[in-house]
Amino acid sequence: MTRTPSAARRTARSHPPRFSLPRTFALLPITAVMLAACGGSDDDNTGTPDTPAPPALVQNAQTCAALGGTAIPASAIGEPTTGAVVTSASLVGAVPQTLNAAGTGVTTALPEYCRVLIDIKPVDSSAPLIKAQVNLPTTWNGKSMQLGGSGYNGSLVTGLGGEANQPPSGQVPLMRGYVTLGTDSGHQNASGVEQFAFALNDEALTNFAYASYKKARDVSVHMMTRYYGKAASKAYYMGGSEGGREGMMMAQRYPQDYDGILSLYPVLNWSGLQTFGNNVGGILQKDPGAWLGTKVKLINDTVLAACDALDGITDRVVSNYMGCKAPADAALAALRCPSGNDEGPSCLSTAQLAVVNAAHTGYTFSFPLANGVTAYPGFGYGNEANPANWPQWMTGTVPPTFTAAPNPAGIGNLFNYGNGYVRYFIAKDPNFNPLTYNPTNFRARVEQVSALMDATNPDLSAFRARGGKLILRENVSDTAQSPFAGLRYFDSVNARMGEANVATFMRTYVTPGIGHTGSEVPAGTVEAPAYGIPGAIDWVSILEKWVEGGQAPADQLVQTIEQRVPPFTVTASKPLCRYPLYPKYVGTSPAGGNLASNYVCSAS
Repeated sequence: MTRTPSAARRTARSHPPRFSLPRTFALLPITAVMLAACGGSDDDNTGTPDTPAPPALVQNAQTCAALGGTAIPASAIGEPTTGAVVTSASLVGAVPQTLNAAGTGVTTALPEYCRVLIDIKPVDSSAPLIKAQVNLPTTWNGKSMQLGGSGYNGSLVTGLGGEANQPPSGQVPLMRGYVTLGTDSGHQNASGVEQFAFALNDEALTNFAYASYKKARDVSVHMMTRYYGKAASKAYYMGGSEGGREGMMMAQRYPQDYDGILSLYPVLNWSGLQTFGNNVGGILQKDPGAWLGTKVKLINDTVLAACDALDGITDRVVSNYMGCKAPADAALAALRCPSGNDEGPSCLSTAQLAVVNAAHTGYTFSFPLANGVTAYPGFGYGNEANPANWPQWMTGTVPPTFTAAPNPAGIGNLFNYGNGYVRYFIAKDPNFNPLTYNPTNFRARVEQVSALMDATNPDLSAFRARGGKLILRENVSDTAQSPFAGLRYFDSVNARMGEANVATFMRTYVTPGIGHTGSEVPAGTVEAPAYGIPGAIDWVSILEKWVEGGQAPADQLVQTIEQRVPPFTVTASKPLCRYPLYPKYVGTSPAGGNLASNYVCSAS
């Protein structure tokens, strides 16, 4: 009987491909772990009385090792390459959760899995390889989780970790049964070479911008199909900072590839941030009379005096982030030294006040970047004196200077990252003086890089149409990047698609009082109350419930601080509010400030 094309396709879907294994594999005892059911799709291999299910694939050290040397054709990868090859495949034994040597925390538990290392080959022979790692758990939940990178990348994201806001009691995605994967974004950091140097190669720059993450995703699909006989039923992307930008870029450029994306404090307006960082971290502070130095605590104390109580409780946390600007700006303006010169630790010179104002105002371009964006917003208020905030990002330990590459030691990270962008991405000259940079003089190149790098396209209609779900989180005291860049982006998505449509697939949340990574703040530091600032939340479960169960996240979630050893007792909690709400204290005693039940998410 002649089979119709549609019948052939149905048969192909109901039977995963069978792979030819060495004869010795056929003699192995049946010790395989059966594939996890993936829920009602044509790929469920349950079989029928007339068409029995194919035999389960064996997963063990030999079948894992057999993946070594696997060649992946360029045709299997959705962005230009000359193919890929598995350089190593080995079965890694399970690791239980144990206390660390000091007894202050636990090691991460991991299951048995097949660790696959892959080289993805460039088209340009002078471009570096893309390194990728795919972890194939022996007990698979049928899903995949891609993890994003950080900074300028250049080191392999192994996929063995979780996300920064995971509570100590949580399990990393691999332990949950996910296939996990990551990449170095297509270049490898090397001693003695500035981390930005890869951008001089056009293919390496495109890989860093977006293509490497797509390529890593596609080779992971190939490896899942080889190892399990099928691809993942659900695919997720999770990342923070640069990794958050990557996730948002995937929603914009490859909307069919991912079911759920978690984008934490993402660097969406990447070109804007680097220009702003070079300006406020370098150009405006280059003179010793303008450098803020040790005056960050003065700024922090002034902001707290103006804004701390606006949320109903005085706890050294600025929670009413929308209401703080006017009173904080007025209080900071009053710090101007009478002469305009630096007169000591209790006032700001005119030049120093200009830096503070620029930090809160942002940067405006004389021409539009990608998607019509013309400005980068400034920082929020509060938490400035945290050593991981303004001292690390804004001021550094020395005033910004530049004579020739590499960057001098001790300069603030905003200037370090920003001037790397100026020299390597824009001027294409490592020795170009970034303290003289004006984007207008390099308009064509700025526009070209912005089109590659910036994840600011507000049209997410294709992602919504395929049923994708997206969660964005910003931390208001973030000074590695402006949280308001993400909030402005969310506003632009609402303006483009309509709030009712956006509410069906996207949620945005804001955490006050926490810096860039959202990690918990130790008790006793200048920006924290006695109980610390809660920041941990199980985002993976929240996103899973939305994608797989249709349960949209609530307007008010709860973030916690847990003890870092079992039984992981919760010692503090606070609401995590959907933008533009903030946690308003309605309790009757300041002692209740560490309980989420004493707050409501409020707009006023």
